[in-house]
Amino acid sequence: MSVIRILVADNNSGQVEALTAALRKHQDFEVVGVASTRENALGQLSTLPDIIILNPDVLKQRTLSRFIHAVQTSSPHTRVILISESPPPDETIIIGVKMGVRGSIRIADAPAIVSKAIRAVHNGEIWAERRLLEMALSKPMLLPETLLSHIPGLQPLTDREMEVLTMVLQGATNREIADRSSISEQTVKTHLYRVYKKLKVKSRTKAIALLSH
Repeated sequence: MSVIRILVADNNSGQVEALTAALRKHQDFEVVGVASTRENALGQLSTLPDIIILNPDVLKQRTLSRFIHAVQTSSPHTRVILISESPPPDETIIIGVKMGVRGSIRIADAPAIVSKAIRAVHNGEIWAERRLLEMALSKPMLLPETLLSHIPGLQPLTDREMEVLTMVLQGATNREIADRSSISEQTVKTHLYRVYKKLKVKSRTKAIALLSH
């Protein structure tokens, strides 16, 4: 029997205890580590987990895209499943799938559902509602980190600037970005000013055009 190696990244100790206890009841699951911070989770990639069950709260203000990028760089075979108390917004799952997330489950899901999700993702499937998968596949999305890597001499963007730029490329307005990020619209404009300055462009249209080639 092939054993699926699992790393649980969650900063809620009670949830971690319950989840790991449930996982250990399966002979084909091995919990190789638990992490309560983003740094600790990435530091444990040396254990070569097949699956990371990630509570996005662990990331705090760091972006999901950078976490996925770090995982894919250090441990390409590792697949990430998001776990949350309530269903994430549709857009979060869609963006996550495009970034490399391979599943989304809820803390309240029955153990049988969780185990099915883990096995499905380990077998190369994506565990999410069909309608969300269809939306993810039908909407092209530009990934800033990949596109920015081709710009020589670019001053690095902060995590928040990368997050804002990602939403710009998805077509979000300043108000929508502010609502999603829980910041003011003026703060969004400030971040965009700094992004445009680093990209050496003067507008949203120019930034999108630059990263579309």
